[in-house]
Amino acid sequence: MLMQIDGTFIFVVISFLIFLFIIKAILFNPITKILDEREKFYAKNTKMETESKEKTTALIEQKENALKESRFEASKIIKETSKEANNKNINVIKETKKEIQEKIEKNKKELDLAKLNTKKELKNEISSFVSSIVSKILNDNIAIQIEEEKINEYLNI
Repeated sequence: MLMQIDGTFIFVVISFLIFLFIIKAILFNPITKILDEREKFYAKNTKMETESKEKTTALIEQKENALKESRFEASKIIKETSKEANNKNINVIKETKKEIQEKIEKNKKELDLAKLNTKKELKNEISSFVSSIVSKILNDNIAIQIEEEKINEYLNI
């Protein structure tokens, strides 16, 4: 049996088409709209994620570069400060050595002068001592002149 096209069939087809338009308007269009919005939302989030990762990577690189530069500057400052301190220490040591050397020279001169004065006093004391001994032995007041060469010989001058 073949199908007969009568009023019922046309009514069913028209009803079916109206049903499709209503379903499309009520169900398919909103679902399609929601699916498009969701797809846009995911695309937007994916794009934001990629941008955030790129920004994070750039910030990390900046931080690492800043740290490297800071370390380099700190190292440079430490080296310069160390050199300056060493130079100051060397200068202080040189000045101190110079001062000590000057004091040593001054003390040597003072000692040499004191040695000469002591020898002169000893010469005078020896002369007067010898004169007094000879005077006592001879019971006479005799002035004796002792040769300086003899005194120098005995004093190892």
